[in-house]
Amino acid sequence: MTEQKPEPRLLTVADGVHAWIGAGGDSNAGAIETPEGVIIIDTQQYPRLARALRAAVAARTGQPLRIVVNTHCHLDHTHGNTVFADMPILAHDKTLTAMNACLGPRVGAEWSVADFSTKLRFLFGQNVLELVAGDEPARRWFAGRISLPDYDTVVIRPPSETFAGDFAFHLPDDTVRLHYFGPAHCDGDIVVHLEKRKVAFLGDLLFHNRFPWLGDCDLDGLIAALGRVLALDIAVVIPGHGPPATLADVARFRDMLVELRAAVARAIKAGSSEEAAVAEVALPQFAHVQRYKEWLPLDVRAAYRYLRAR
Repeated sequence: MTEQKPEPRLLTVADGVHAWIGAGGDSNAGAIETPEGVIIIDTQQYPRLARALRAAVAARTGQPLRIVVNTHCHLDHTHGNTVFADMPILAHDKTLTAMNACLGPRVGAEWSVADFSTKLRFLFGQNVLELVAGDEPARRWFAGRISLPDYDTVVIRPPSETFAGDFAFHLPDDTVRLHYFGPAHCDGDIVVHLEKRKVAFLGDLLFHNRFPWLGDCDLDGLIAALGRVLALDIAVVIPGHGPPATLADVARFRDMLVELRAAVARAIKAGSSEEAAVAEVALPQFAHVQRYKEWLPLDVRAAYRYLRAR
């Protein structure tokens, strides 16, 4: 397993392409240099880190910023949007729809959220509180995840521009394509793909060296989206969490999801209740992966409910 350093850092992964790798598996971000300024990909889990990201990109590139792209709606990738309020913020239509559904009516240009339940749902999905109901250790873990003062009041700036389907930035020497492959980790996930440099930012379609978090994802859609990624010509993959990866790592992550889905489907076919499936399903071949122990029971519960509803 690739060792992760204790502080976030900005890595240059191709000519004019930089990846901000979060500390210890925290959320990643990115920066793409263009003649019209830098495209920022995602904005970190709170403004303090977003300011560090912005300063690091300015120091590395010496260029003005052009636009922000949000790969999806979740708090750990969008809470820093306020630090980039002086430029357009671009996302898929469905990302803005998901923000509106979770955060409710907005007063002014931004949402201001202090309610614990809303913050947690915006970070982990609309069904997170149902998944952890009755699981006190899990509830404590999730509460601890947003216990820093940075999360006391979460201010979210929505995308100012959206698109349906796909989108592209045409550069003199490359094309940056924003692919939407349908509901997956959430609805609105996009892949940022530099065609000639063969780099892709996957957002939370990929967790590298970490067990997946399913939450309220579309499990079949996520597996299918990763299949679409595997068909692209890519040399470097930047996950939503974890160090830079390759398509081989994407394939392994997809295999993990496929095996989890299959194990839960077998339990349902055998007549197991949800609680029995949570107790019985194990994937020992992945037990070494970070957060396997904490997230497997919740993922089994989420997959069980997803498959039963189909």
